[in-house]
Amino acid sequence: MLIALAPAWAQSSALLPDAPRPAAALDRAGAPGQVTTTPGPPPAAPNPTAHASYETRKWAQSVDPGETVPRLNAHDKMEFWLHEEFRPSAAVPAFVAAGYGQLFLNDPRYGSDSGAFGDRLGAAFLRQASMRFFASSVIPTFDGEDPRYYRAASGNFLHRIGWAGKQAFIGRLDNGHRTFNFSDIFGHLAAASLTPTYYPPKSRSAGVVMRVWGTSIVGAACNNLFLEFWPDLVRRWPRAGHL
Repeated sequence: MLIALAPAWAQSSALLPDAPRPAAALDRAGAPGQVTTTPGPPPAAPNPTAHASYETRKWAQSVDPGETVPRLNAHDKMEFWLHEEFRPSAAVPAFVAAGYGQLFLNDPRYGSDSGAFGDRLGAAFLRQASMRFFASSVIPTFDGEDPRYYRAASGNFLHRIGWAGKQAFIGRLDNGHRTFNFSDIFGHLAAASLTPTYYPPKSRSAGVVMRVWGTSIVGAACNNLFLEFWPDLVRRWPRAGHL
């Protein structure tokens, strides 16, 4: 009896649908003829902080040896003097110049009272802004110079002082080649030529213009000295970097 029913049972079971396979098994097996791989970990999200830091270095006044910084286009260069002008420490040279002129030179010739110091300070701010405008923005935009200072950052003290002084006369092009520092030399001359428009009548002369030009070149070399050694100070005392 059982032997007789076996062919009928086999035929009926062949007509039954297959049992559903577990979902996990289907995922592993994939479609017929399809090669599947086990997914790896998701890609790491970009680090916006690192990118922002790199972009911020575009406006740095000094660049370390071997450091990669964003290249300045024409629009960036026309804004560069503003980033210099609105730094917290930017007012220091104007106060030094006004104080020195008040105490020792009577130059510009505003007198020697407290009101004269205010006049000198205003003139110093105006002279400083115009020098940065021409030397750090206008001329570099047209002649392809990079207005940032490239530090030596190594060597003995005298070597670094000499390097900083020479950079007032030796500039750097956008492609990294060295060149005469047209932006510093002629940018300061252009700004000095404007002093007769706001100096008092007794200080409106070609001699004053030439004197302002010469002292501004010395000031540019002193600024290079500051940029050469200031990062070393900041590494020792990080709070100094907020100035």
